[in-house]
Amino acid sequence: MSKKWEFLYLSQEDCITAGGTDMGGAVKAVERSFFLHGKGDFIQPGKPVIRWGGPETEETTGRIMSMPSWLGGEPYREELEKRDLLGPVNTAGIKFIPARPWNPQKYGLPRANALIIIVDPETLIPSCVMDGAIVSAMRTGAAAGVAAKYLANPDSKIFGLVGASVQGRTQLMGMKKGVPSLDICRVYDINKKTAKKFAKEMAECSQMRIEVVDSAEAALREAEVISTATIASTPYVKAEWYKEGVFHAESSFWDTHTEALQVMDLIFVDDWFQVKHHGVDVSWRAVRDGIIEESRITGNLGELISGAKKGRTDQKQRILFNPIGLAIHDLSEAHRVFQNAKQMGIGRKIRLFKNPDAWLKKIHL
Repeated sequence: MSKKWEFLYLSQEDCITAGGTDMGGAVKAVERSFFLHGKGDFIQPGKPVIRWGGPETEETTGRIMSMPSWLGGEPYREELEKRDLLGPVNTAGIKFIPARPWNPQKYGLPRANALIIIVDPETLIPSCVMDGAIVSAMRTGAAAGVAAKYLANPDSKIFGLVGASVQGRTQLMGMKKGVPSLDICRVYDINKKTAKKFAKEMAECSQMRIEVVDSAEAALREAEVISTATIASTPYVKAEWYKEGVFHAESSFWDTHTEALQVMDLIFVDDWFQVKHHGVDVSWRAVRDGIIEESRITGNLGELISGAKKGRTDQKQRILFNPIGLAIHDLSEAHRVFQNAKQMGIGRKIRLFKNPDAWLKKIHL
């Protein structure tokens, strides 16, 4: 029997209304996906990437990534609810995310844009198509915040940030959510005007004092929590900048010298298979180039969150978190926004087909 099918379309504005810019919600969604990753209740193939050259060209020429995944949760429903992590997902989706570095200056457009498709778990036909730019940015900041929650010293006060654009903003909010004791942010951006705008616009919503500094070293040297979130194509973060007890979330690719990883006591990633598959992150390059042994990679963050691995055991330990960015984070956060939108009656229903076989009678030469 033929059946029409509609999916819910959520524009960027719809996503905002449905809570897409709520960092508290995003942190819960991302922690949920880390937990389920640690439990092995996910499917996540290596993400294919279109590049116009080698990995280093991603920050100069751009890239197109496709990120499919399935995320479960049903066997862990009770524990998810106990942890206040929103409950099971039990479906699949994909994020399509192209990025052109010159878009902001040349066209006044975002560097990266995205679409996310979530399928109906029974039929595997799309049930939601939504803007993915907000989800993508928020889950990246949330991932750093979740890592900081588990790995940073809980009484940390100073946050050092390099990169004051979109990712810098979500890193700031994610870190504040993960480590509420943070009260000072020292920020550096290669464009000082961008840094000043960041300080003006983010102080109130982050509930932090924001100081614009004149170098990356000035931002990071005394910081207890660090985020580097730039499109740098050459490394600049040096080992001697790290104070005892620091937690560093390296959320971009080329910011940190591989040699700096030698001083780290613990090195966590989000998914070592994915990091190796992508072949760009500093943790993989350090292993590939013989700077550190692969055994120095402590594990995946989900293993810590699910209880399979230990994290910080000493206040003086220096710890790096080097995520590649996981499709299951996108799916978990997108699912949260999708569920909110349905409950709030937000979005536009679009018919995919009225009769799925009608086209067969229209074939012609």
